[in-house]
Amino acid sequence: MKVKFKGEYTPLSENIKEKDHLGKYIVVDSKMNEIKSDDLKGIKIILTVPSVDTSVCSRELAKFIDILKNETITILSVSMDLPFALDRWCQSHASENIVTASDFRYHDFSDASGLLMPEIGLFSRSVLLVDENDMVRYLEIVEDVSNEPDYEKVMEQLQLLKKSA
Repeated sequence: MKVKFKGEYTPLSENIKEKDHLGKYIVVDSKMNEIKSDDLKGIKIILTVPSVDTSVCSRELAKFIDILKNETITILSVSMDLPFALDRWCQSHASENIVTASDFRYHDFSDASGLLMPEIGLFSRSVLLVDENDMVRYLEIVEDVSNEPDYEKVMEQLQLLKKSA
């Protein structure tokens, strides 16, 4: 699959599909603590973004925080940003309902998901809705990285997943 980055198409790694199980991974949070995939229980929304330092990524994270504020699910944002950039973003936003994490150290999440743009070294803009058994129940890979995901579709799929749980 290819996505558009700065007007040019670039390939993704071999990306995960709906109904695949997300492999094990370790990412690093904004305080340099490791987060293992086994630490995250229940339903999760995992957002991959190129960088929290861009306006589109920052806006996306803020919107997900807002629309999911009454939900009891984990929101995990994964990028290749250094933890210092993640911490700076968290300090300037109401970030208590989201876990910002980086894959810079181990590249485990990029290996597990295949959502990295390897020629660029950044993640594509993607949303994964993952159930309590780590099965991907919904996946949106935004074709043009400069666009935001379909928030309504994500919420619709989340409600369907919660009803089936």
